[in-house]
Amino acid sequence: MIKSTQSGLNSDEVKEREQNGQTNHIKKTSSRSYAKIFFVNVFTFFNLINIVLFYLVYLTGSYYNGLFILVIFSNIVINLFQEIRSKRTLDKLAILTVSKTKVYRDHQLVTLPIDKIVIDDLLLLENGDQVPSDAKVIEGSLEINESLLTGEVDNVYKTPQSELFSGSFVTSGQAICQVIHVGEDNYIQKITREAKAIKKQSYLIQDSLNKIIKGITIVLVPLCVLLFVKQYFWSGVAINRAILSTVAAAVGMFPEGLYLLTSVALTISAVYLSRKRVLVQELNCIDALARVDTLCLDKTGTITKGQMIVEDLIKIDDACDVASIIGNMMAVLPDKNPTALALREGFPESSSRVATTVVPFSSDRKFSCVSFEGDGTYFLGASAFMKLDPSKEQDILKLDKKHSKLGYRVLTLGYSDSTQAFDQIKDIQPIAMFLITDTIRENVIETLAFFNRQHVNCKIISGDDPTTVSQIAQRVNLPGAEKYIDMSEVADEDLEDIVENYQIFGRVSPQQKKQIVITLKALGHTVAMTGDGVNDVLALKEANCSIAMASGVDAARQASDIVLLDNQFEAIPTILNEGRRVINNITRAGSLVLIQVVYSILLTAGTLIVGFKYPFEPIQLTVLNACFVGIPTFLLNFELDFNRVKSEFLPTLFKKAFPAGLSIAVGSLLIINLGHIFGSSPRALSIMAILYTAWNYLIVQRNIYPTKTSYRSIVFIVTHTIYFIALIIGKNLLSLGNISYINLILLVALCFYSVTFQKLFSKLFNQSYNRFKSKQAKKQVMKL
Repeated sequence: MIKSTQSGLNSDEVKEREQNGQTNHIKKTSSRSYAKIFFVNVFTFFNLINIVLFYLVYLTGSYYNGLFILVIFSNIVINLFQEIRSKRTLDKLAILTVSKTKVYRDHQLVTLPIDKIVIDDLLLLENGDQVPSDAKVIEGSLEINESLLTGEVDNVYKTPQSELFSGSFVTSGQAICQVIHVGEDNYIQKITREAKAIKKQSYLIQDSLNKIIKGITIVLVPLCVLLFVKQYFWSGVAINRAILSTVAAAVGMFPEGLYLLTSVALTISAVYLSRKRVLVQELNCIDALARVDTLCLDKTGTITKGQMIVEDLIKIDDACDVASIIGNMMAVLPDKNPTALALREGFPESSSRVATTVVPFSSDRKFSCVSFEGDGTYFLGASAFMKLDPSKEQDILKLDKKHSKLGYRVLTLGYSDSTQAFDQIKDIQPIAMFLITDTIRENVIETLAFFNRQHVNCKIISGDDPTTVSQIAQRVNLPGAEKYIDMSEVADEDLEDIVENYQIFGRVSPQQKKQIVITLKALGHTVAMTGDGVNDVLALKEANCSIAMASGVDAARQASDIVLLDNQFEAIPTILNEGRRVINNITRAGSLVLIQVVYSILLTAGTLIVGFKYPFEPIQLTVLNACFVGIPTFLLNFELDFNRVKSEFLPTLFKKAFPAGLSIAVGSLLIINLGHIFGSSPRALSIMAILYTAWNYLIVQRNIYPTKTSYRSIVFIVTHTIYFIALIIGKNLLSLGNISYINLILLVALCFYSVTFQKLFSKLFNQSYNRFKSKQAKKQVMKL
């Protein structure tokens, strides 16, 4: 063990630094608190509106008309369940694997918790330690693995005055290091802090819902106030009836069913994925993942395991027992780097020879050597750094270069019968060459082939040498793997052309990873990013959907939408398919939900202009929505649909919902006005309106969900039957009356023409939308 020439800080110096706040204490912000989760999900504008509406119903004493509030409670409970579940799972993952470290204090070496470290403390770091705080080497030397920080798997040799970053690992050596940064000033914390400053991602469905709410909020209050005024003061409707019909109009306009549908579908999907050992932290990321067309992959930890293996052995001297030589060398060499571990795995340690001199591997000399009693000296390392026999040197170097270009790490085993000092030995005879490579993850080739079939463009962004990364990419059959570039030689202004034309990006800095993702998004791509290190955090935060390995650093897990708990890259196709299934089903079901919003707004406006009384009460809409929207869409949400999702979510919803909503609004206004002329009772008008509305839902259901399967047929038959039984049994509860012959004739006529209404309105809507899109495209061309 190194004996320090310095005593370390004394008690007074430590106390002074603690009083100045120069300690390594880091405030843990691993996830939102339970109180914040509760507050964010409960106190929303959406919930406030519905609580107000429920209170108005409560004032009338017609409590059953307030059943719509159950939708709100269900939505809150579902969201709380998912967020709390994600928090508890994530909080179980360790933040920093090291918890204590050795520190010199008052001339003594003591072991302290890492949060007790202060600035200028002297640390003793040795093989296997994780660096707890940024420091610089004072005495000794170390080999450091910084792959989680920089993405480079090669060890970095650290000598006196070299800086160490917190979170990196010591793979060999021993050194005394002085702490130069503590707490929030550490490199790893700066990256995390910058990631927190990046804006939160937006998601198409969430943004679409927000747009709907924003638009409805503008019209809801004035329309509902005017509706109440007209019914109570103008039409002479009783105050309780006026309140109930006004609340019915407001509930119809507010798409709580769409919120619930989305929450339920995404939560069920998250639960399903959890059984596949996939943690979904942000529900809405499933929406983004379903639309991904570009997937940025980190090589180490994603394509490869970060574990080296000896893939091949090239014997140069067949007379030598290579396995015995390497086994004896590994038994006495202290090297613990990935290459040494690969050799130990391939060649079991042996003690058949007695070592007299042992020289460990170092990054500056690029080889290790061992002298054995009565048997000379064996060298193991890079060919170019050994003093090989001149007659064989050029052939060995050519062979080394050939295999290096194929992506292998090449080690040469050499021999000399001399046992003098290793730096004086010349004419080393090559015995064998080891071809070492990173271990490819299981099923990577199949997974990448899946993405290729799905037209998802995969790009590898790594801190490693681009040539090595390219060769590994070719081994896993990544399309375009030969198109690689060294990002250390690239200026930011060239990124736009580079990201479109290259598949492999090597020597990439954390900032460059972030800029690559930003550029891809600016070019119109939906980007997913995988990673496990601090160097990936900024890019993960910028990606439309971010996926982290559970074995990575906490900062990467916190920055990600999805965490692969078993580090299984092959799970991503399952996530992608699940996302597509969910979003495709939400899009279909959302059209049904949005019909109510459309006809409620149009019917309210129509009632103000030409109507007498709003035909619906809240309880009637609750039952209608349950049987024609809620129950069937929930049951059909489990159908498989892995088709690629398009970006036009809102237009798709309105194309299906608007024609039906307009048909319902026009038909209901005719029922109200003509029925009033014929002297029909309000209860008779209500039964006519809800039957006509149900018929229009039937037409839309047939278009959105063609009965191709017996499962669909059973779902619709059962729910429709339940609805009509509810109308018969709950006639008084639903405030329904009897239909006269003239009312029946009117209802049948409207139902007959409703198919024509919907086709006509659908044609007009599509024409208007296409003209709008054409104008937008022309404006875009003019800008360019």
